[in-house]
Amino acid sequence: MGSTYRFIADPSQQSEVVDWFRVQPTPPIEVQAERSLILYFKEFGPLTHNSNGTINSQASPVVTVFLPRVRRGVLWTVGEVHFLATPLRQQYPALHKISSAFSKWLTKQECVFSNKSPNNQFSYYLEGSIRNYDTPVFAFESGLRALESENYFVANGDNEARLEQICKFLLLRGVICSDH
Repeated sequence: MGSTYRFIADPSQQSEVVDWFRVQPTPPIEVQAERSLILYFKEFGPLTHNSNGTINSQASPVVTVFLPRVRRGVLWTVGEVHFLATPLRQQYPALHKISSAFSKWLTKQECVFSNKSPNNQFSYYLEGSIRNYDTPVFAFESGLRALESENYFVANGDNEARLEQICKFLLLRGVICSDH
């Protein structure tokens, strides 16, 4: 089982998360995938591919980053960082250290949602399946400004049918989503 981290940041700004990985002593090779950025730590081992040619992130020294993006004109997705190699500590000890360092760095940001906390002042603006995950959501400065400005957020994996439901609900609050 891997580790997942979630964060809120302005999709139009340079990613602080990607910048963090770029300044590590062993910076990764960045590979753009369809909806994510794969960070390959070549020094830690070879890439393993699935039968369909995609990178096997459970058996490769990679980190998958889903950057925040705008959906339906007014909804921002929550960013995600996945360390999925399993077992990480045994298979890639150096990548495990990077995961631990990333966790310490990210948790310096404000936690804006956690299932373990009854005080989630911004949960009103977190729609879709965001609140269904166990991992907390941290916000960078740009994300905090967006929450304070009453922006709405959805999970990266929420599909079009779910977004349509969310947009119908938000219309009752006076928020108008674009068609697609």
